[in-house]
Amino acid sequence: MNEKKRVTLSIFGFVVIGALFIVAGIYGINRTEVQASNVSVSATALSEAIPESVGLDGNRLSQIDRVVEEYLDEGAFPGAVIGVIRDGKMVYKKSYGHRQVAGAKQPMTLDTRFDLASLTKPVAVATSVMQLVEQGKICLGDRVDKYIPKFRGWAATETPKDTVQIRVVDLLTHTSGLPPYVSPGKILADNPEAKLPNPDVVISYITRCDRWAVARTKCIYSCLNYIVLGRIVEVVTGESIDKYAEENIFEPLGMSNTRYLPDAQYAAMCAPTEKSGKAPGIVNDPLSRDGMGGVSGNAGLFSTLDDLAIYVSMLLDRGSWQGVDILSPRGVNAILTRPMGYETFGRTIGWENYAACSQTGGDLFTPAAIGHTGATGTSIVIDPELDMAVIILTNYVHSSSKRTLLDFRSKISTVVAASVRW
Repeated sequence: MNEKKRVTLSIFGFVVIGALFIVAGIYGINRTEVQASNVSVSATALSEAIPESVGLDGNRLSQIDRVVEEYLDEGAFPGAVIGVIRDGKMVYKKSYGHRQVAGAKQPMTLDTRFDLASLTKPVAVATSVMQLVEQGKICLGDRVDKYIPKFRGWAATETPKDTVQIRVVDLLTHTSGLPPYVSPGKILADNPEAKLPNPDVVISYITRCDRWAVARTKCIYSCLNYIVLGRIVEVVTGESIDKYAEENIFEPLGMSNTRYLPDAQYAAMCAPTEKSGKAPGIVNDPLSRDGMGGVSGNAGLFSTLDDLAIYVSMLLDRGSWQGVDILSPRGVNAILTRPMGYETFGRTIGWENYAACSQTGGDLFTPAAIGHTGATGTSIVIDPELDMAVIILTNYVHSSSKRTLLDFRSKISTVVAASVRW
């Protein structure tokens, strides 16, 4: 090889190496730091990508750090795990603070398992119901008393013809008129001979309790709606909601860290649901825990960031994930949009649709965005038009301040939406 060629190749080599360093540098600057996990994640977990590769501004996205640190400093929560998904890829994934602060402090890690609280409603229950709708086993317009005999509607008088019956879609959209909640103590006071936990006793109470409004006239967010939906799934399939969801949603998707009733090994990685740190893996919601025994349609599900990222990616990919069909495209469309005749209530099948009165979706996501929260400090926002989602998991039950999570969720969503370039 002559001297000229050697020089040319050497220059070319330096250029290539330099380019690689530049790319690596850009990647290092824009890619959010991912903390190491000491528990293996599912093989189906989302691949990671730099924000710019999917049309996001990494510098803008990094503002998440500042917002989270502000709330950590104020004691709104001791720890958090946040993920941003776009185009089926994880572009932001980070843990902050501590998952346990009582006794020996434990750092928050990316694989921390969280009590999802009311995220149980859309993830486990609404998805299960929609599967059964697609299979022709349930109709959204079915009366609830088709599945639960003597389930009361609203009766203005004692004349049966005046009764307004509650339907499955009313439960899904919180337009049934059922009261928001009932304490286990109230159930026992209503039925002194009963003992809890006992799902049959809880269902019996809901079947006959006072209705707060005529069905389809008002949106009243109610845990009772989803407890009833969980029972309907059981009546139709012969399986409790935990078993059905595991076999038909979580296992097919490879969501190996999503479950009801955590065992001791799983619970050891949970953010405790009490400030004392004595209740890791025990559901925080009293009605689910003490009334239903931990398996309920309103709460009871535990999961991780990686598993929830798979779930939201399935919805964004029209019901499929890595060749596994969970829902049909039309079923997903039904979940993403308000049912016909229910447009004014701001609810889709299982989710809240973006509305001016809701802060979960922030200020910049599109009107197509849907979201849901959990009282333990969890939330998901999905924007199908932008093909992205935000997952926020905190241990808010440990809060040492009076500040709520409403504005925190809003700010995170707004920062994420502001990072969109195309």
